[in-house]
Amino acid sequence: MKALILAGGFATRLGPIGEQMPKAMIVVEGDTVLDHLLKKLEAEKIEPIILTNKKFENFFEKYKNVIVEGAMIEEEKLGAVPAINNAIKQLKIDEDLLVVCVDNYFSSDFKGFVSSYTGEPLVGVYYAGQKPDMKPEEMATMKFEGSESFPPPEQSFYLTDFKEKVKPPLSDYVSAGIYIYPKSIFPILDEFCRAQKQDAPGFFVQHLLGRGVKVKGYLFEGEWYDVSHKSYLQVFRDARLVKSDDRYIVCDKPLGKNLVLSITILHAGKHTTGHSHPVSEVYFFVEGQGEIELDGKRRSVKSKDVVPIMPDEFHRVYNTSRKDLVFICVFEKYGERG
Repeated sequence: MKALILAGGFATRLGPIGEQMPKAMIVVEGDTVLDHLLKKLEAEKIEPIILTNKKFENFFEKYKNVIVEGAMIEEEKLGAVPAINNAIKQLKIDEDLLVVCVDNYFSSDFKGFVSSYTGEPLVGVYYAGQKPDMKPEEMATMKFEGSESFPPPEQSFYLTDFKEKVKPPLSDYVSAGIYIYPKSIFPILDEFCRAQKQDAPGFFVQHLLGRGVKVKGYLFEGEWYDVSHKSYLQVFRDARLVKSDDRYIVCDKPLGKNLVLSITILHAGKHTTGHSHPVSEVYFFVEGQGEIELDGKRRSVKSKDVVPIMPDEFHRVYNTSRKDLVFICVFEKYGERG
């Protein structure tokens, strides 16, 4: 079995942040989403293939087995299902294929999911009923024996129905964006793509059930979410890009007339310019670790740390790690930032 990681999207739901970097490189729980997935696949001894686009190609230079689509904008991309089909043909894959969308963070490993595979198409499932911020009607939902309650009778089960984004949803069980395609269904996949049907992976699962193919589900335990749903990223969807270079990405969002909410994604080994100003502000460190300098004195900071900064106090942030350091600050507007 090989694994295909779908990282060819343009992160349009992340606003200005998504215009500057791919979702694969968003840091959550101390590592990039991509590296979390790679470590889980390595633990199962499954060789990964990464599929990305031309616009973000440089972010993937250090990785092996990368396929680059020619798309530079959203409208040019193939779509997930045709991209899977093209990769199978291009690489002449003749073995079962684990497909995972890079948007997703899993706290659990993939051992149970892979072990439950019995040669039939398999869908990773998550129970969204305990997550009031999740909206199943905006996701792929399903029915199976016991889907009316939680937990289900079994952790692995046959699906009886599956639909992409329907109101009302079929249940509170949603697709977690991870699948195993047995090589026996590759001809059906190719036929599906030649008919130019919908390109989301869930539509292909729907198609398989409609063809009478038995499809199983596996319930993931622990935490799972689409990284674009992280609240601190959602807040900045309509923010203004202030700076973007090899050091950092900075976006600002006004809060009423006097306050500004700002996010900085400080890249590995870099530091901010450093400055002082006549108003106080507060730094909230969201992901990563590093140091902050306050009037010449440096101290360590990490995820969940809060640092108040007094008026006219010089401050600078250093990223001392190999991953992005993400922090949010709130300050009173005192002039234009450039």
